[in-house]
Amino acid sequence: MALVLSLAFSVSSTTVFAQQTAGAIYGKVAAGSTVTVESTGTGYKRSATASAEGNYRIGSLPPGTYKVTYSDGSATQTKEADVAIGSSTLVGSETGVLELEKFVVGGLSVNPVDFSSTESVSVFNEKQIDLLPIARNPSSIALLAPGTTLGDTAFGNLVSFGGASVAENAYFVNGFNISNFRNGLDPATVPFEFYSQFEVKTGAYSAEFGRSTGGVISASTKSGTNEYKAGANVYFQPSSGYENRPDSYYKDAAGQMQLLTYNGGDKREQLTSNVFASGPLLKNKIFFYGLYQTRDISQTDVISAGTQILTQESDDPFWGAKLDIVPFDNHRLEFTAFKDKSRVTGTQYPYVFANRAVDRTATPSYQYTDRGGETKIGRYTGTFFENLTISALYGKSEQDLTDSGSLDTTPYVLDGRSGPLNYVTGNPNGTIATASDEREAMRLDAEYTFTLAGNHRLRAGFDREDNISKDVTTYSGNVYFRYYNVPSSGVVNGATVTGSNVGYVRERLLQQGGNFKVKSDAWYLEDNWTLMNDRLNLRLGVRNESFENLNGADESFITIKDQKAPRLGASYDLFGNKKTKVYMNFGRYHLPVASNTNVRLAGGELFTQDFYVLNSVGADGLPVKGAKLGGTVVLGDGTVGDTRTLVDLDIASMYQDEWVLGAQHALSKDLLVGVRFTSREIAGTAMDDMLVDHALTEWAHANGFPAFDGSGLNHYVLANPGRAIRTFWDFSENGTLEANEEAILTTDMLDYPEAIRKYYAVELTLEKVWNGKWSAQASYTWSQSYGNYEGWVLSDNGQDDAGITQLFDTPDLTINTYGKLPNDRRHQFKAFGAYALTPELSLGVNMLLSSGRPINQLVPYDDAILGGAYGVSYLGVPRGSAGTTDWQFNTDLSLVYRPKWSKDRLTFTFDMFNVLNGRAVTEVFESYQDDGGDLDYRYGAPTSWQAPRYMRLSASFEY
Repeated sequence: MALVLSLAFSVSSTTVFAQQTAGAIYGKVAAGSTVTVESTGTGYKRSATASAEGNYRIGSLPPGTYKVTYSDGSATQTKEADVAIGSSTLVGSETGVLELEKFVVGGLSVNPVDFSSTESVSVFNEKQIDLLPIARNPSSIALLAPGTTLGDTAFGNLVSFGGASVAENAYFVNGFNISNFRNGLDPATVPFEFYSQFEVKTGAYSAEFGRSTGGVISASTKSGTNEYKAGANVYFQPSSGYENRPDSYYKDAAGQMQLLTYNGGDKREQLTSNVFASGPLLKNKIFFYGLYQTRDISQTDVISAGTQILTQESDDPFWGAKLDIVPFDNHRLEFTAFKDKSRVTGTQYPYVFANRAVDRTATPSYQYTDRGGETKIGRYTGTFFENLTISALYGKSEQDLTDSGSLDTTPYVLDGRSGPLNYVTGNPNGTIATASDEREAMRLDAEYTFTLAGNHRLRAGFDREDNISKDVTTYSGNVYFRYYNVPSSGVVNGATVTGSNVGYVRERLLQQGGNFKVKSDAWYLEDNWTLMNDRLNLRLGVRNESFENLNGADESFITIKDQKAPRLGASYDLFGNKKTKVYMNFGRYHLPVASNTNVRLAGGELFTQDFYVLNSVGADGLPVKGAKLGGTVVLGDGTVGDTRTLVDLDIASMYQDEWVLGAQHALSKDLLVGVRFTSREIAGTAMDDMLVDHALTEWAHANGFPAFDGSGLNHYVLANPGRAIRTFWDFSENGTLEANEEAILTTDMLDYPEAIRKYYAVELTLEKVWNGKWSAQASYTWSQSYGNYEGWVLSDNGQDDAGITQLFDTPDLTINTYGKLPNDRRHQFKAFGAYALTPELSLGVNMLLSSGRPINQLVPYDDAILGGAYGVSYLGVPRGSAGTTDWQFNTDLSLVYRPKWSKDRLTFTFDMFNVLNGRAVTEVFESYQDDGGDLDYRYGAPTSWQAPRYMRLSASFEY
């Protein structure tokens, strides 16, 4: 147990390596002596010769335990050291005041301070994860790190890093990118038992990483060793241990309580089992690891204001496999494959709220959500001449994104006349889609070490991705109807409603589809230069990225090249005794254009809406329409436009600048403190689509086209908000684009502000290294996230159209948008750790105390360009100024029992999450007025709470 805990809680800032999933051992020994490291699990062996100053470094080591043999000048020494993903482990005869012996448990050395690092990184291994009460998914791991917070529920269980939206993160498995390039949300779902270690980068990451302005989660999977192992485990979350969230009510105009959300009928149950085996196929040469996982997941929710009940079930198996080959010394081949394909089947019945009963006499509707696919990764790592390491990676993945159901041919209908928005008929998903994403990626990295006025570790690399999104999407039954009450003004879409009616209906049509490619590549160069007898480490790096997005006709509609991004850092051993480190980092981070933009903006999308008097509703739930109200709003006319009209010809790349300053100090052999300041800023460099009808008209009248009127075009251009746009338009309306029809739309014509996002944070950390009894980490983060741009997605309305949300669709939509952003959490306290109650029994704790989320007031607005087409989408007061949600306090506990009589082969674990069953409100209904401008009495009613109390039981057997 002591050994396990010492491994588990050795989390600190680390250095990143060109292979993304490797680590290193370094230190100082006798000058010119040979240092040899050998994996205790696989026999993998590497050697290096110490420099004239006695310095050595052996990198590109797979995570694991190594035997280190070296000379201290008088005798040969042998120690064991643990190498974690992305970390440097110090082993040598001169380790300063904090000698390794003070951190040795069972012969294993653990180093609390990494003096070669300038990054904001935490590493979590499988032993630590097993001891802590943590949900078994990467997001829960990331939330342990300072500066992270859970995002809006509309986007699932995803994490915001450093104030960025949840769609701006990058995810890697064994060096392969598994991120969602369509909208940045759900990455590939790897069987959790397959993971070995997680590296969570909250900022300041090196030049090898890109395509992210949030954070990076880089994971490695388990591998086989020279010892045959097998086992099985089971994790069970019973419905009987699941507490329900509170119900949500509001007072209507008459002062009567009305139901908004009923949670009393919700149920959750999950049973997951894993069987696994590993070992050598050829000792010291070929190793395998295989995993097969079965899942039985059931989730029931009463939805649509207590009128419907939905049960979602999934039981698809997952599998993962890893093959490692060491054909000869210093060379390694790795092959990884896993399958995460699944189908979630939703069964929906009417629900009789008065009786709290399901109406099973009705015919249910079924909805099918298909996700996942297969991922295959191949990798080579080789070391030549002791100081040159080369690695190459190639991988392919596929992800199904199909949504379908039993009512796909029935129009989708929602009724909002009674207050809550109630489902009536059609596929409950609203849209039906046949869609998939495919990624093909390769990368080549090299690392060369040499001595010249200090020690250098020169790294360079190139990577390329060829991605394709396939999509055919329509509304259920090809049309979406929504019913409204006539507002007190009687005005709908610019028309006055007269006569006897029961309301009005909005009718939307949507058709989009095609195959859309995204090509991206990057190269980087970085020198890690160590000076002043290993006291000063400089990281001098640059990354250059390019990308190209193609439309449905396979034509390039946006290309941005030579996005140069400096990555500069320095760390300094302040007193030369390996106790105090100060460090800084500056980096620029670019974000490409998501393939969702290809689909929506350059895919020939047809998207229109009309309004009609609602005379009545038929027995089938469909509208009996009366007179049309106002004109048709055309948001997409179904044609693939000329690329010169769709994208600013001078569009600039999207990037974020970041500064990090910090210090870490060892108060004693087992107590460390740290402080870190982070500044992140997007200042006028974001991309979004903007409506330009008004600017086209003004330019035309000033440049020889006085008869042109752009009103009603509803034409959007992808550009940088707050900057001028250079574009073309057929002002003469002769069907061709002439040279004199190139328009420069100035910032005054456009009237859009710059897109601004600023994040400032101060983090205080405390780490108690394992002392034979307990170990813990705690952090406090003060942060502020503000501006008028959340990022790729928009939490205000749950819009996941990455990079083309409604935020800058018209100038009036930007009114009051500057303020506290949705991911602002001013105060966060985090603490986790473990305590050995007995040699067989340990207690794990994970705690969070966090301030609330800013609240908005959404209202309708008579938009100067689009009138009332966008409904309740405008901010009535400055962003985030209408208060905050509740403070949240959460405590999770675990008990882990390893009976000695089982020889550490058997483990029983009991986890309880949210032990006190806290019910903090995390989101509220933010529509202050309805579409007609009348008070919406639902405003401020809770819509989301912290996860309720639930339990998990598990048992594991290994041999």
